[in-house]
Amino acid sequence: MGVRIRRAVPDDAEFVAGLLAHDEVEPFLSARRPQGRAAVLEEIERSMREPHSRGVFVIEVDGRQVGTMEFETDNSRSRIAYLSGLAVHPDFRGRGLAEQAAREFQRHLLLDLGFHRLQLETYGFNERAIRHAERIGFVREGTKRKAYRRHGGWQDGAMFGFLREDLGLPAAVDLLHEYVARHNQGVRTGDWEPLGECFVDDGCLELEGAPVGSFVGREAIVGAYRARPPDDEVRILVAEERPGGAEAGYSWAADPKRRVGRMLVTLRGGEIERLVVTSEEA
Repeated sequence: MGVRIRRAVPDDAEFVAGLLAHDEVEPFLSARRPQGRAAVLEEIERSMREPHSRGVFVIEVDGRQVGTMEFETDNSRSRIAYLSGLAVHPDFRGRGLAEQAAREFQRHLLLDLGFHRLQLETYGFNERAIRHAERIGFVREGTKRKAYRRHGGWQDGAMFGFLREDLGLPAAVDLLHEYVARHNQGVRTGDWEPLGECFVDDGCLELEGAPVGSFVGREAIVGAYRARPPDDEVRILVAEERPGGAEAGYSWAADPKRRVGRMLVTLRGGEIERLVVTSEEA
C-alpha cells in the first residue's frame, strides 16, 4: 500500500468533516474542535493561507482518503508545533497506516517546516492514542489531572513531546537542519541573531558563485544577512554525513523539488566552523 500525506484542499472538507463526526472517532477527539463541513472548510482554507503556522493534512492510501491529522504553531520563537486530530477511518485500522503517516508527518514538520519540538495531548482514557504516541517515539512528559470535562466526568490529559534529535540523525546533519530552520525563521521574521548562534565565534560562511564572497565571525555573518536578506526559504533535499561534517543538496521553497546547489558544513565542538554554500543556478 502506498501511504502518503498531503495538505488538505477545499474538496477534502466533506471527507474530513465526516470522519471527525464518525461514531468511532468523535468520542476520542477534543470537545472544543470545530465540527461540521463549514467549520472544517474554514480550517482548511486557513491552513492553505498560513502553511507555516498551521496545517490540516489528509492521509491517503493508493490515492484514497483514509485519515486526517493537524498541527498548529504553539510557540513560533521556540519553533514548537502542537499536533492534534489524528484519525484513521475505522475501515482502515489495524494496518499500521496511522503509524506510517505519523512518522512522515513528524519528518515533514521537523525537517521541512523547521520545527524543533512537537507536542500532543490525548485523553487519559484513550489507550489506543497513548500506545500510538509511544510507538512513534513520543515521550510521555506528564499528566494533567482531571483537566477536561468529557463524557460526564473529569478526564486526565496525557502529555507527550518529540524533539528533532529524537529522529536519530547524525549530529552534523541535525545541525545543518537547525541552521536551515533558523535561516527560514530569519526570512519570515528578519531576526538573524539565532542563525549566527549556529557558528563558532570565528566561523566562516562562504557563498560560492555569489558576488558577496565570504564572511568570518558571527557578527559579520549576521550583518551580511541583515544587509542583504534572502527573499525565499531553503529546503534540504538530501543530507549526508561526511568526515568532519555534512553535505546536503538544497532547493528554494518556491520550487522545492529543483536542486539549486549544495551546502557543506564543517563542525567544531558541536557548532559550525565553516559553511560553504554553492549555487548551480545559471
